[in-house]
Amino acid sequence: MNAEQSITAIDADGHILEHVSDVQRYLEGESKGRRTPLWPGCQPWDSSLGDTIGHPYEYFGKLTAEEQVALWHRILEENDIEKAVLFSTGSGSVPKLQETGFAIDACRAVNTHFAEDYANDRLFPVGVLPMRTPDAAVDELRRASQELGLRAFEIMPTGLPSALGNSIYHPIYAEAERLGVVISVHGTRHWAHEVGAGTLGTFSEVHCYAFTAAMLLQFTSVMANGIAVKFPKLKMSFLEIGASWLPYYLDRLDEHWEKRGKVDMPLMTEAPSEVFRNSLFKVSVEGGEKTLLTAIEYCGADHFMFATDVPHWDCEFPHNLKELREMTELSPEVRKKILYDNAKEFYGF
Repeated sequence: MNAEQSITAIDADGHILEHVSDVQRYLEGESKGRRTPLWPGCQPWDSSLGDTIGHPYEYFGKLTAEEQVALWHRILEENDIEKAVLFSTGSGSVPKLQETGFAIDACRAVNTHFAEDYANDRLFPVGVLPMRTPDAAVDELRRASQELGLRAFEIMPTGLPSALGNSIYHPIYAEAERLGVVISVHGTRHWAHEVGAGTLGTFSEVHCYAFTAAMLLQFTSVMANGIAVKFPKLKMSFLEIGASWLPYYLDRLDEHWEKRGKVDMPLMTEAPSEVFRNSLFKVSVEGGEKTLLTAIEYCGADHFMFATDVPHWDCEFPHNLKELREMTELSPEVRKKILYDNAKEFYGF
């Protein structure tokens, strides 16, 4: 058996391209029958350059839920992937709805739709939570995990009332920790103006900058406010901006902790880099990162998981999977951790 076939993988961050009309069918309560948009709008960028660039699976969006499930099973079989964790493409923005009741109903509808129409023994959709109302988010986290079987919940780093280290979210983290489910902060360019990208003029500028800036904002808040210390068994991930940023940014956080930690980071009795190493936090690896080895050496291999990012326009699959399987600079044990073991443990498979 050659190197690229030797390690079965788990996809820690793939995607479905759900349809608003499918979610609307599951609206209940006062929102039942409502046909207003569920995904607050953003800039109309031409991300595919007039359909001249894209991924071989970009036609996902034209498929029904049943057809997407069938295609995902074919992808898993053809690439020796055991399971895939599937994030939303549009519904991550549902929690940004300003009408409290509608946002709660819409999150419930998304989660029910995902559980009913996408989930099976190999595909694991990720739910959404009404983060503007933390008490309702706790209730929905409990319902969706215990009644629907969802194992993870997505939080977009924009559109939040406060940064994720704020104590208003502590009840959500406490319940996620108690139930052993995952909280995943997932990169986005949506509402990029919140992190200053409204001054940029091209899609590439916005996409490159906003994913990173929004994620670092939330990572800073989570780390500086000691979420990993207060909730040591919390499973939290930071996805879709790669992994190579970790050594630089943790080192920068360490510097501020050394100088101002007693005042600004009172829960952090150790340097942020050490807190991260001892946490259950994870980041995704999509391949092609020239300094990935440095990040793994700095943080430890337990914090990295493979992601296909299928079917997004900029994903590197299947080349990234082949590359990681053949990365002889990493030991077979480390490759297996990144491709399989870490995700298996993290998502509770």
